[in-house]
Amino acid sequence: MKKFSIKIVDPNSKKEIDLNKVFENKFFNEIPDLFIEDGNSLTNTQSDFYNDVKFPNYDDVDDFGSLLDKSRKSVFGKKLDDEIPMRTNILEAGCGTGQMSIALSRYGRQVYGIDLSKGSLIEAKKFISSNNIKSVHLFRMNIFKLFFEENTFDIVISNGVLHHTYNPKLAFSKLVKVLKPGGIIVIGLYHKYGRIIQKMRQGLIRVFGDNLKFLDKRFREKISYKKKYAWFLDQYKNPSETTHTYSQVLNWFNDENIEFLSSIPFDFNLDKKLFQKNEIKNSFEIFLDEVSLTLNPRQISEGGFFVMIGKKKNK
Repeated sequence: MKKFSIKIVDPNSKKEIDLNKVFENKFFNEIPDLFIEDGNSLTNTQSDFYNDVKFPNYDDVDDFGSLLDKSRKSVFGKKLDDEIPMRTNILEAGCGTGQMSIALSRYGRQVYGIDLSKGSLIEAKKFISSNNIKSVHLFRMNIFKLFFEENTFDIVISNGVLHHTYNPKLAFSKLVKVLKPGGIIVIGLYHKYGRIIQKMRQGLIRVFGDNLKFLDKRFREKISYKKKYAWFLDQYKNPSETTHTYSQVLNWFNDENIEFLSSIPFDFNLDKKLFQKNEIKNSFEIFLDEVSLTLNPRQISEGGFFVMIGKKKNK
C-alpha cells in the first residue's frame, strides 16, 4: 500500500487508520472501500445508479496526453489547472471516472478522488494504472462519512455532485470541515432557473417515452453510443436531483465561514481569474441574472448548471 500525503482517519473514533492492517480485506481493484452507511436509502440508490452510468466515460481519451488536451479545451478545466498552486493536496468529492482528478494531477499536486460508485472508480483506476499516474489516490467513500481529518485539503472540488445527495447543504458542510483555513472550495450545482427547460424535457420524456430524447441536442451530435447512454441516464433517469440559486449558496457560504470569491456564469470573464475576489451583487441584480438563465442557450444546452467558488476564512 502506498503512503499518502494526508492522514486517513476513522470518522467515528477520529483515530488514524493503517489501511494495510485495518482494511486488508476491503479493497476492490486495489481501491480502498471506506464506504459507511449514513442511514439514508438515497445514498445506496445513487451508488447503484452510477455503477451502471460510469459518467463520464473514456471513449474519446486514449492516454494521459489526450485527457489533458480534452481538459484544457474546457475554459473551466484550464483555469482550474492554471490557478491551483503546485504541491497542493486536492480533494475531488464525487470524482466519477476520475477525469478531473487526473487532469489536475501534475505539478507535484496530490489528488484524492472519492466516489460512491465502484464501477466509476474501476474505470478511473484502469486509466490511472495504464498511464502510470502516481499522484491520484482513489477511495470509495460516502461524502457524509469522510475519512479525512478536519483542515486537511488546500482545494476541495465537487462538481455536479451535491445536488444528487439527500441533503446538499449538509454535504457542503462536510466538505468545508476538511478544507484548510485559506483553502478554496469549488462546487457546481444545477440552477433553479437554468434547469427549467431541462425539467420540461424530462417531463415530456417521462410522459411520452424515451423516443423524445431527440429534443436534447446531445443525441444529434456525433458522439459514441456510450456517451449518449451515460448522458441520457444522468440527465433523464437520475433517482434524485435538486436545483439551487446563487443567493441560496451564498447563505451556505455565510453559515460555513466561507468568503465568496466568484461564480460561473455570474462573474465569469475570460480575463479574470476564477479565484479572484468579486463583489457580491445586490439582490435585484442577481435576481435578473438568475431568471435570465431560463432562456440562455448555453444553459439550455448543458442542462442548467452554475459554479460557486469560495475561500475558507481564518477563524
